[in-house]
Amino acid sequence: MGIEPRWVSAPDPLVDPFGRSINYLRVSVTDRCDFRCVYCMAENMAFLPKQDLLTLEELDRLCSAFVARGVRKIRLTGGEPLVRRRKGAARERQRAS
Repeated sequence: MGIEPRWVSAPDPLVDPFGRSINYLRVSVTDRCDFRCVYCMAENMAFLPKQDLLTLEELDRLCSAFVARGVRKIRLTGGEPLVRRRKGAARERQRAS
């Protein structure tokens, strides 16, 4: 009497309301971008306190969860490259995945 393998099905892929498969994700590493693009910055933007921002490790876990659901391209955004320290390290971890 052996132990039966426990099969876990893969999560369902992400699908938008129009039935299109979602395989691309844009993640901002900060809410304090200097570019102020109209598609992500409201006129009266309320910024989060720094302690409420996700850590790079939390962002990595979040991105990994999306990859498990079928996302194949992740774009890290957030304005100036040096706005958030260690962003390059996060990008290298994502490339290695």
